[in-house]
Amino acid sequence: MLTLLHTSDWHLGRRLYGKPRYDEFKQFLDWQLQALREQKVDVLLIAGDIFDTTAPSNQAQNLYYDFLSQVCDTGCHHVVIVAGNHDSASFLEAPKQLLKAFNIHIIGSMTDTPTDEVITLSDKAGQPELIVMAVPYLRDRDVRTVGHGERLDDKERKLAQGIKAHYAQIADIAIAQQAKLQAKYKRTIPIVATGHLFTVGGQTMEGDGVRDLYVGSLGSIGAEIFHPQIDYVALGHLHIPQVVGGQPHIRYAGSPIAMGFGESRQQKQVHLLRFDANPDLLSQPLQTLTIQKKPLVSAPTPVKKRKSVSHASMDLFADEELPESSMLDAINAEAEIEVAIDAQASHKAGYDKPSDHLSGQLSGQPYNIAKLSDTTLLQSLPVPVFQSIQTLKGDWQTIKTSLHSLKNSQQSVWLEVVYDGQEVVGDLSEKIAELVKDSRLEVLRIKNQQKRDQVMQSQRMDESLEELNPTQVFERCLIAHQVLEEQKPMLWSRYTEVLESLQGGQQ
Repeated sequence: MLTLLHTSDWHLGRRLYGKPRYDEFKQFLDWQLQALREQKVDVLLIAGDIFDTTAPSNQAQNLYYDFLSQVCDTGCHHVVIVAGNHDSASFLEAPKQLLKAFNIHIIGSMTDTPTDEVITLSDKAGQPELIVMAVPYLRDRDVRTVGHGERLDDKERKLAQGIKAHYAQIADIAIAQQAKLQAKYKRTIPIVATGHLFTVGGQTMEGDGVRDLYVGSLGSIGAEIFHPQIDYVALGHLHIPQVVGGQPHIRYAGSPIAMGFGESRQQKQVHLLRFDANPDLLSQPLQTLTIQKKPLVSAPTPVKKRKSVSHASMDLFADEELPESSMLDAINAEAEIEVAIDAQASHKAGYDKPSDHLSGQLSGQPYNIAKLSDTTLLQSLPVPVFQSIQTLKGDWQTIKTSLHSLKNSQQSVWLEVVYDGQEVVGDLSEKIAELVKDSRLEVLRIKNQQKRDQVMQSQRMDESLEELNPTQVFERCLIAHQVLEEQKPMLWSRYTEVLESLQGGQQ
């Protein structure tokens, strides 16, 4: 049995509103080394965006090379790395020949010789075990010829055609290599393809940090560009783990760490592919999880109590909000979990008890299983949360209550606070700072979404600014912002003081 681990979008060196995250990255890489050992992974595949910038910091580089130096000690005997749009192709490829001696294969950009993007990996006995179509992020200049006076739609069409043509060319080479090896060894060698691109219907979310690849032609690359003879397509770029075009063998692994507050409620994961899997595993029915959840802190909106999710769809939490806590704490400590699963199947699958599907965050066991073929099994490992990040949203009372709850929990949490109440809170930042003082809470961002209609907009269509005096303008402002009646006397008093001060300075 050949085991492959698919991951992507590490973004080493990324900051969250100026906050360094090197401790998180280090903990994730240590966890991944442990997963390689425990799952007896043969091939590690990283589908782009290893670094967050093309000029990564020394600390980010140290994390990367330290990780690679330890992979060999895990029993994993091949690493395949392709560059993403955030990576510098030349930087990744600089030590290419040296790393190849350690079975670390790097493709930073589209090669001049297409056969170089088809890598045949051998097992420890020297027998071929996997063919990898190692296609990196394809840049515009790589796949499109510029025509004189061409229009934007011509550019987009040529770009899509160039990407499709490149994958077709690499697939032809890989399939020919597969046929050659099959004739020699009398067995079929699986083909795995990589990609770092945006596909049709790809899901993103606000704050996930994804930068658009192809302006105007986003979503023009469909699942049909991947040859049906490819056994698995390991994609990177989108941070939400998801299936492409309803094809269960074409998947994004997503980012292993929440890159922004918008991703904080996702269950992060990596994918394990088991080719020629144990027949006992492949013969078991797909399991369904029934999860009952409760939030860690008081929330202004109700939380859905139950949701049944089939393992046939691996995105267990991709489209659902999770409890207001770290995934590790919330799922294992705060959530009530009921697993509807056949006990016999659970035993044969190697689980001590049904709940191991979710407590796998601690044990390293898979929580999600999908059959890709009669011989291929996909399992997903949930990645623990190493630093909890949360968004608190609501009026002042809701935010205040939530901050008190989090403070009492003694958790280390980085916060985004979004105020959307009607009440005017002029000293919002100061009040929040006072509440989190002497706690493990750290507020990285404050957003005040109080309605900000144009202050000078008149209430009547025939009313112009020139017709209003300062007092009338302020009155219109109070109306536009729907200021509460009990707050108006205080605001009028302050406004009068300011106005008198300004008029006194002009005299």
